Amino acid sequence: MTFTVLEADVRRAWAALRFVDAMTRRTIDTPLAVDLPGARLRRNPRGLWVVLALEAAPGDADGAAAIAAYENAFHPVPVPPQRSLTGRVADPLGRFLARRFALTLPRQPAATPFSAVEVVLDPSPAQPLLSTWAALRLAVTRAGLPAPQAAVRVRSPLANPDDPPVVLGRGMTDGRGEALVAVVGVAQVRPGQDELVVEREIPVEIVVSVDAGLAAGGLVDPDVLADMADPPLGLGIARLTVARTMASGRIETLALNLP
Repeated sequence: MTFTVLEADVRRAWAALRFVDAMTRRTIDTPLAVDLPGARLRRNPRGLWVVLALEAAPGDADGAAAIAAYENAFHPVPVPPQRSLTGRVADPLGRFLARRFALTLPRQPAATPFSAVEVVLDPSPAQPLLSTWAALRLAVTRAGLPAPQAAVRVRSPLANPDDPPVVLGRGMTDGRGEALVAVVGVAQVRPGQDELVVEREIPVEIVVSVDAGLAAGGLVDPDVLADMADPPLGLGIARLTVARTMASGRIETLALNLP
């Protein structure tokens, strides 16, 4: 019996990216436009974008050799220099908003089980909602103009300032400064406190952050923007926190003006 090898390409993959729906937390299985300069990507049948190869800078022979050694060796595994890549992702169908994302390689030690890096995509304002979700439709402006690419987080009020915030929902504004944020899993009725027998609303804080220095048509990494500590004056980051209540099945429309 004769076997013919049509193709053999056994190499180490650098990482995998999983693009996730912010509202449902499910992997997005529809086509996306992903650009990660300095890397070669391929989408596999599970919907993961695998980083198959890296590119060294032009003329960097040592870097090219280190990359090739890591991709082609399995035991022992050489340790290549750490690299930080910045990519962009967009949805050709318009259901999710475009954003930037960062990826640091190598991802993890070889002995650690391989896991995909999650990149959350925020919904466009036109995304459909389920009737039981609590939701916000925001129109965000700054200096009288729409504020695009503003990161929105809906979180529980902090009982202790030293505790990390609990994020209940997230979103981002589009080019018109409009955002949709859904909070999934809000109970229709909860046991009340004090004189209330039951409660139908939950208290929340809406935190909106925007990079005031963003060029027209530019993209932000909303995770970096939202997680940034309260910025000092002059850094170019504007932030607004608003206290509200939300309820299951209720959609509220708000106009917010950033300082």
